[in-house]
This record gives sequence, C-alpha cells and structure tokens, in this order.
Amino acid sequence: MALIQQYLTETWALVAEMGPYLLLGFLVAGLLHRWFRQKWIEQRLGSPGWKSIAYASLVGVPMPLCSCGVIPVTASLRGKGASKGAATSFLTSTPQTGIDSILATYGLLGPLFAIYRVIIAFVSGLAIGAMVERFGRKNEPVEKKSKSDDPDQIPTWKQSAQYGFLTLPGDIAGSLTIGFLLAGLISAMAPDNLLANLPGGVYSSILLTTLIATPFYICSTGSIPLALALIESGLPVSAALVLLIAGPATNIATITTMRNTLGNRETFIYVASIVVFSWIAALFFHEFLDTGEFHFGHHHMHGLTFWHRLSGAVLIAMLGFSYWKMSHSSNSLSDGKKPAYRESELATLTIQGMTCSHCRESAIEGLKSLPFASRVDVDLKSGQALIGGTDIDSEAVSRKLASLGFTSKGFSLNHQDRNG
Repeated sequence: MALIQQYLTETWALVAEMGPYLLLGFLVAGLLHRWFRQKWIEQRLGSPGWKSIAYASLVGVPMPLCSCGVIPVTASLRGKGASKGAATSFLTSTPQTGIDSILATYGLLGPLFAIYRVIIAFVSGLAIGAMVERFGRKNEPVEKKSKSDDPDQIPTWKQSAQYGFLTLPGDIAGSLTIGFLLAGLISAMAPDNLLANLPGGVYSSILLTTLIATPFYICSTGSIPLALALIESGLPVSAALVLLIAGPATNIATITTMRNTLGNRETFIYVASIVVFSWIAALFFHEFLDTGEFHFGHHHMHGLTFWHRLSGAVLIAMLGFSYWKMSHSSNSLSDGKKPAYRESELATLTIQGMTCSHCRESAIEGLKSLPFASRVDVDLKSGQALIGGTDIDSEAVSRKLASLGFTSKGFSLNHQDRNG
C-alpha cells in the first residue's frame, strides 16, 4: 500500500510540475496553428538548396507536431515539391521540440537545458538535411500543384483554440500518459543512485539510452517526465539528452516511411546522423555545460504551489476528456450511417497507421489530390475511408497512402446511380 501511495504521489507531482508549462504551450500552439499552416510551409520549401533546408529546420523547431504527426506532413511536403534535404531537415527538427515541449523543458530542467535543446534541434535539422542533400540520390522532379488548386484557408480563432486545447492534447495524450506513468514508476521504485555508477560512466549511459530511444516511439513532450525520472535515478543529464533527441526523431514508423518517401540511402544517412549527432550533443553538454544541478532527487511535492496543483488537475481533465472523446467518437463510416455520395463510383477501404488528427488530415489531403477523387471521408478511430469519384484506381490509392506512411486493406469498389 505504501508503494502504491508513493507511486501515485510521484506521478501526480510530475503532472503538476509540467501542468503550467504544458497549458501555456497548448495556448501558443493554437496561435502557431493559425500562423504557420502546412500549405504556407509547403510554398517555401519547394526549391533545392541551403535556404530551403535552413528554413525547414527553423520552422520545424516550434511546430507542435508529434513524432507520428510529422511523418505524413513530411511526406506531403515532399509530394508538394520540397527537396529531399528540406524534407529531411523538417523531419529532423520538428519532432525533437515543439512549443509545448520547449516550455515543459524550461519548467522542469531549467532555461539552459531548454535553450540547448532548441539549438540542437535546429542545428541537427540543418546539418542532417544538408548531408542528405549532398550525399543522397539526386532529387527527382516532383510535380507541384498550383496555388489556385488548393487554397490556403486561415483558421478562425475558435478553430485555433480548439486545436491548441483539444486536438493537440488528444494527439499526444497516449504518449504523455505513458511517459507520466513510467516516470512515476521509476521515481517511486528506483533508488536515487541506480544509474549513477554504470561501468563506463557517461559513455555506457549514452549507449544505454540510445538503445532505448532509437527504435521506440517517444514524443518530445512525453519523453520529458521519463527523462526527468531517469536523471533522478542517477542517469547523467547528458545521457538523458540522447533520449530527448533520438527518441522523438527516430522510431520504426519514421524509418519505414522515410525509406518509402526518400530512399534507402537517405534513410541510412538520417538515422546514423541522428544517433551520432545526439552523442556529440550529449558529450559536449557533459564536458562544458553540465553543472550537476539537475540531480535534485525525489522532492517534487515540496515545491508545488496552488497554481501547479490547479494546472495539473486541468491537464488531467484535458487528457481524460481526450480519452472519453476517443472512446465515444462516432464511427460514421462503419455504423451504417455513411454519408450520401452522388459520384458514379464509391470506394471503401481501411487505412492502417493513422494515430492522430494530423495523420487523418494528411490522408484526406493525399487522397483528394488523386485526379479521380472528388470526395473523401476518413474516420480516425476505425481507419475506414470512403472515396467518391470516377474511374477510381486502387493501385494509385495504395501508392498514395504508402507515400504518406500508411497502408491500406479491404479495398472494394461499387458502381452506383448518379441520381441515387
């Protein structure tokens, strides 16, 4: 019973500590959603060269895209004409940070660590994008859509607020919850010096963190409480930095999608560069910036204020609402309440690999770009999709979804009366 109480106490303390900074991050993310839109970005990443690579890395740092959401967006950027270097730069810098993650890092690990993390995200995006541009295969020409074909609609303030406080928390709810639960478990059960005296010192700690971070999905925000718990258990903060860099930027889904979108050589350059860059950043921090002030032990509850507790309660309510909304969302495409289609052909299929609203939006936009598609509906929870149009090509649908990092199954095509 005492262990359970300690676990709940440590978990609640982490939630409360991150609460004010995450709520502020969600607010700013809503503003960024209004100002930095995907189509706005696409228009500025179409030309090859250093300028587009630097711009992609700079824009990617504050973008509140999770590790899964950045995959289809990057594939879409590539499909809209972005060079391989620019697409890789965006794919590198974006999942490492995000405004919500930056503010949470500032609150829990201090300004130095937060600024260093931002710098690393930008520099790594710039460097790895340049390497892919220089050593990858030659960029194939990509047919770009005209601006008039796909107008850029500015979200309303209400839509921006809904994105910041409903959509974004829902997208990262799973990863953030897992991060809190694992961090609470480590904080409650692991001794303060468990990871402090590993053979090989900081080098073995960095290697251990790399083996954990590289293959698994860890979002930039959800990785913070986990990193904090590991630091409290004696892991050098420089090794935890590897978790915050390589964890969000590399996972099996990212690697698979990058192979399909950019190629095998570019994928190898990307993954190897991320790992090496995280090592260099960690060792530099260890040698020149680590003052040892991060080893503060298990004493969260002593510093919690009323606003921490209130923000933590609000954050739990937001995450709970996200789970409730997900469990009660209407499967409009699978419960017999399908929308009426007047197109001559109606294709039904299941899309696999969608995990957030960005995935759904990318799937819809990708399918709508096909010349035969006049209407598309996609349900995130069930993965089911409807495509209305003429002369629908199943192979083209499969290729388009694969280019976005998704797979499809159960494709069926029905011919119907236009007047039905």
